[in-house]
Amino acid sequence: MKNVAVAFEILELGKLIPIGWSKSSGRVVFDVKMDFTRKARWVKDGHRTAEPEILTFAGVVSRESVRIALTYATLNGIDVIAADIKNAYLQAPSSEKLYVIGGHDFGLEHNGKVALIR
Repeated sequence: MKNVAVAFEILELGKLIPIGWSKSSGRVVFDVKMDFTRKARWVKDGHRTAEPEILTFAGVVSRESVRIALTYATLNGIDVIAADIKNAYLQAPSSEKLYVIGGHDFGLEHNGKVALIR
């Protein structure tokens, strides 16, 4: 949650919810990648969509694909640059006025507090 904390404005206990804001829900979704690393992310109402019957994305690229791409780049004099975008989807402010009530996933200090989704 520390990586997505910038997306929430957590109100102190007893502070009123601003007029015009609607209650929403969400949950933490855990994932274990193919190399056994773990990733957790907070998803707003994403738990309400139907689960796909088949895997719809490749968790990792093949070693051969990376080797081919690096060879192609070397042969054509292309510089290779890599980056980890982490939580890049948090760059734009939300156009909706939604809030959630913090649960265990928000930590003990924010459990039960109102969190505005910014």
